[in-house]
Amino acid sequence: MEIFIENDKEYILVANKNHLNELFEEITNLKPFADKFKFTDINLFIKLIELLEIDYDEFTQKYFYYDSLKKLHISQSMNDYIWISTVGLVANGKSTTNSMVNSCLSQYLVLSLLFEEAIELTNDESVYNIDSYNSGRLTELTPAIYHNLIFYIEVFCKAYLSLTKTEFPFTHSLPLLYKQTVETMNNNSHNDSLFQILILDKIYNFVNHIENMPKGFKEHNIKYNDNYLDDTIFLCDNNGLIELYYILEYTNDFISEYYYMGNKNYYLKTDIYQRMLKKADTEDKKNRIKEMYPHLGSKK
Repeated sequence: MEIFIENDKEYILVANKNHLNELFEEITNLKPFADKFKFTDINLFIKLIELLEIDYDEFTQKYFYYDSLKKLHISQSMNDYIWISTVGLVANGKSTTNSMVNSCLSQYLVLSLLFEEAIELTNDESVYNIDSYNSGRLTELTPAIYHNLIFYIEVFCKAYLSLTKTEFPFTHSLPLLYKQTVETMNNNSHNDSLFQILILDKIYNFVNHIENMPKGFKEHNIKYNDNYLDDTIFLCDNNGLIELYYILEYTNDFISEYYYMGNKNYYLKTDIYQRMLKKADTEDKKNRIKEMYPHLGSKK
């Protein structure tokens, strides 16, 4: 068998009976592997199914087969490839070819699950009973959210910088990375956009909180609780948690769209300041916009 590449995706090609026999032998000998296969002829795949004593008609009812004893997993994808694993269910795919974007998307998943559980807990009034399970669980969740949010902002900034082809220092410092992100935003004319208003402006307060920690605070050791100077408290207001969750959603949408769409990204549409002023139907609303975003109007 040989490697076949299509649309930047790598597959193992099964093009003849020799390839088929080789694959069948690897499966029956319980050779550990999990790969994507391309069969040049559907009859070759049907023959493999028959050799494995699997009823093809039954297979096509679900388009997957799993044997828990043999750990054999076969699945036919809508994307025109066959997934075969002899080690059971395997989840090892990467979202993109950009490592920083992948880190950001993975950390988003971790953080979103933490937020969802915290929001669910604060919706239950028993959380106000300090002896309740919900109250104790929330006490465990809040430092996890804090620690993971710090890491998420770090990888978010690094993902944005990598997508703009900007070199960034090997550092875990949020203030340094945030400052470079803002500079890159201005250099790439990404300011005066939803990216600036819904994302960078919103995470500034958190970055500023970290920056104003007493000297001696070890940001890179925060996950080890090796920070006796860190006396951050957690306010578990339900509306506040939901607002943070929305900001998390915006950042995830932005990074995903930027990776696939570049500057056509919805969040990078310019002149958001003038568009907001135009939509404001009273002088009071216009003045509130000017007060909230004075940095956007300074060049007007």
